[in-house]
Amino acid sequence: MSQSEVIVRLAAKGDGVTQSGRHVKGAVPGDTVHADGSIEAGPHRIQPPCQHFGACGGCQLQNANEETLRAFVNDRVVNAAKGQGIEASRLLDTHLSPPSSRRRATLHAARGKKGAALGFRAAGSHRIVDLAQCHILAPELAE
Repeated sequence: MSQSEVIVRLAAKGDGVTQSGRHVKGAVPGDTVHADGSIEAGPHRIQPPCQHFGACGGCQLQNANEETLRAFVNDRVVNAAKGQGIEASRLLDTHLSPPSSRRRATLHAARGKKGAALGFRAAGSHRIVDLAQCHILAPELAE
């Protein structure tokens, strides 16, 4: 890439996508990706609420605002329906789960030299992120 490009949409797994089709991990629509790979924040980027964001593989879109999240969820439903030959002409409003409300999660455990760790796997890895906090889990699970 010889120049800067703007992220125009999110791919199915949450990567930002430029007009030329380049996928950029961690980018959201409106961000600018420079030739050196650095990302300049756009209007739809927010500060992730979780201290483990980026290291933990449990969430990948905590840096996107609600408008972007709603569009992402809506587009996934519409595109899945199209893939089955169904035209989704009328959808209900997109529901986003509130923080600290998830009652199910796949956690992993490992025993190491410093004791046991329980948490989510790091993105693309078997390493476990020991969770000091979890923004999505119901408090009784997070404890």
